[in-house]
Amino acid sequence: MMGPRALVALVLMVGVAAAQPPGKQGAPSSDPKVQAGELVRKAITKSQANDHDAAIELYLQAYTLSPQPTLLSNIASEYQMAKKPVEALRYFCMYLEKDPTGTSAPYATSKAKALAIELGNKDVTDATVCKPAAVEPPKKDPDEEPKEPPPPPPPPPPKPRVVDRGKGLRATGLVTGAAGLVALGVSVYFGLEAKKISDDITNHCANQDPCPAWPENIRELQDRGQAHEDKQVILLVAGGAAVVTGTVLYVIGRSKKTTERVAVTPVVTPDAVAIGFSGRF
Repeated sequence: MMGPRALVALVLMVGVAAAQPPGKQGAPSSDPKVQAGELVRKAITKSQANDHDAAIELYLQAYTLSPQPTLLSNIASEYQMAKKPVEALRYFCMYLEKDPTGTSAPYATSKAKALAIELGNKDVTDATVCKPAAVEPPKKDPDEEPKEPPPPPPPPPPKPRVVDRGKGLRATGLVTGAAGLVALGVSVYFGLEAKKISDDITNHCANQDPCPAWPENIRELQDRGQAHEDKQVILLVAGGAAVVTGTVLYVIGRSKKTTERVAVTPVVTPDAVAIGFSGRF
């Protein structure tokens, strides 16, 4: 099962062990070659017993003590018999690298070639059996060339900030309109009071014969009724104007996005009560 070079190595190692002086035979030797020869002998015994893993371990120990290339071929043969073709091919190629022209080189080459074919390399030759297969880089498809991603779209423009400057104007319109409604309500009150006094004076002698005397404060009642009537007219006019003005201000405040501050100033005169507005819309 071994190549011729392995047998030669075995003979040499056993010969070295037999050449020891008679007094030293049987005693452990310190000579690495002698120790390697003993390990080879044990490896052969294990191999013959089909214990190839143990034989491999012994051959490796022997190679460590005496690194003879022939031992690499023996290790490869043991791996092959142990049904480990990858390891067997590797050690046959290690032997051919160490001793490419040795007597066991043709044997190792033929074994390595057979193992390479077994592993799927159908195009292997004696010259390339132990050379790594050249791996050709995959051709790049121009259509598959990586392209730079397109630039991200620009961010949307910020939304214009609308400042509601008509808010104050609308608030002013609401307040003015409310004040106008109050003024109208008060004017109604004074109108009713004036009408009551007027009715009392007009109906003084109605259905009464003889007509009763006028009350002493008739002049005062007339003045009070006239004052109530004047207040009614003033408040009616001012309230109506305030309602109209408030409505206009509110409408302007809703339609205008920008406006200047509007100043509201009450105006009181001996004859009228009004509200003044200043500003630009």
